[in-house]
Amino acid sequence: MGSCFNFEDFCAEHNIILRIEKNLGSKIRGFCYYDGFYYYIILNNRCSCEQLQETVIHEMIHVFENHFICDREDAQSCEHEVHTILHQLKRKEMFPQQHTI
Repeated sequence: MGSCFNFEDFCAEHNIILRIEKNLGSKIRGFCYYDGFYYYIILNNRCSCEQLQETVIHEMIHVFENHFICDREDAQSCEHEVHTILHQLKRKEMFPQQHTI
């Protein structure tokens, strides 16, 4: 019997906690931080569903690239890395590889 592995299971397995918060203003879609055990992804409740999905992906890349060890001076470099990965993912989505038999 197969098991269903969903996004919540994935987050729990990787110690990722997602929270939607109020009063983050209108300029911040979200952010993430690491407390030494859990990775918190905080999302702005003012964002649309599509914006929240994009923000979760953006912040998950920070988690999996371990950007929490970056100095403040490296923050721009970390953001550039995230945007590069997102661009690559979007290109793969637009131009999926065709499989031949």
